[in-house]
Amino acid sequence: CLVTFTCAWHWGLLAGLLQFVVAPLSLTGAFIRLLTNVSDCILHYTCSFLAAQAFAGVALVLPGLKCPTLTIDVYFLAVFFAVDFLLNVFVHMNTSESFGFRRMVCHVAYGTFNTKTYFLVVLGCLLGFELDLGIVCVGSLLTKAAIYYGVYGRLLRLSRWPCFPICFYIEHRIGHLPVVYQNAHKMHHYLHDSTAFDAHIYGSGMNEEYFWILAETLPCLLAPSLFFPYFLNFETLYQSWTNKGAHTRSDEGVTVDTLGCFDEDNYHADHHELHRANFGSSTGALLDFYFGTQGSTTKGVSGLAYSSRIDPANPGHQIFRIERASGSNRAVRVPAPVGDKEEDLSLAVDAKVSSPKCRIISKQELSKKRSPAEGGLWVALHGAVFDLTSFHLAHPGGPQVILTHAGTDATSIFASVGHSKGAKAMAAKRFMGLLEGTSPTGFAAELLVQSQLPKEQGLCTPLLA
Repeated sequence: CLVTFTCAWHWGLLAGLLQFVVAPLSLTGAFIRLLTNVSDCILHYTCSFLAAQAFAGVALVLPGLKCPTLTIDVYFLAVFFAVDFLLNVFVHMNTSESFGFRRMVCHVAYGTFNTKTYFLVVLGCLLGFELDLGIVCVGSLLTKAAIYYGVYGRLLRLSRWPCFPICFYIEHRIGHLPVVYQNAHKMHHYLHDSTAFDAHIYGSGMNEEYFWILAETLPCLLAPSLFFPYFLNFETLYQSWTNKGAHTRSDEGVTVDTLGCFDEDNYHADHHELHRANFGSSTGALLDFYFGTQGSTTKGVSGLAYSSRIDPANPGHQIFRIERASGSNRAVRVPAPVGDKEEDLSLAVDAKVSSPKCRIISKQELSKKRSPAEGGLWVALHGAVFDLTSFHLAHPGGPQVILTHAGTDATSIFASVGHSKGAKAMAAKRFMGLLEGTSPTGFAAELLVQSQLPKEQGLCTPLLA
């Protein structure tokens, strides 16, 4: 951002390449993020070109006729960000569950930083650009018409390019691969839940945006009389508006009839808690149910319930049923995380480890600890077992992810999501013993070393008292 505003736009774009040195696999995330919506981008610039040519033809007949223009300058930036902020406030106030003051401040601050730096770079590159409002309006209407009348869909079928729900599901699962995730998409999930302030046009993290920045700026800079930025297309602005509601954890009683609500079943909000579930868009949820990647309590999206069974006539096929959700078919609501920050949450839980010896816990015993009613919620992490029974409701990432992985070795999901030192310290306070047949690794091994535990003997003093 600084280079873009203090130097020329090309220096800003060149400086952006440094992210691939710091986070090499963000190159993968950034490229596939572009591919997911590249057909939309091509449609936009095609319609912009046609609109520009139409106005050029009119100008030959009526040389005195000119459309009004709008310059992208600091005042444009100020109005753009102010309107966006007010829309976020409205969506949150009108549709969202309560997050607590401090947690909400974190979402406002980090969400704005993660999503709006994209526009700072794009608009910084386009400072001084003259928007022909005639081209913007006609280009946007042509885009809408191409989608509404099926022209866009027919072109996709002719070109054999997959539609958005398929592209998004594939891209999203790749973005959540453990190694790739740490380099890019993690920035979008950093706070483990979602609000309107965390919504981006493309649902991406900061490290996934480089090629979209190029797609937004280069055509306009190279041919300013023919093109206007993709994000200012009316269709894209509408998608940006719906994405604010889709990234909001809808409150009880809020429905799609509520202005600003676009995910009454919290399908995508639950994805921000579960991380490895509900990868699809609200229009492509069937892919999650087909591949079995839906959340454990997820039954549908947008007021629809999904179910499947094996086709008795052809065991290799599945039959899916999609119906209006009601009663038991409604998704079980996952409550939003409570409290304001991790340090506050940990105060309510007894942090003492009572036994001076480390138990060796069998996998069979661990598998039985899947709910408070079954003796607790135990989870294995890096070879150590932790009792999260009294903590799961206060978990900053929400209780559902702990309920889903209780009674199992959740090392992979714990490592892929990424946790702070404070989070690992809180887990250590709930240490129960070592998992049979494994050796402590990662933060568990570090804690055992700190407590001067000879690993071979299986004896230890309390990790944190």
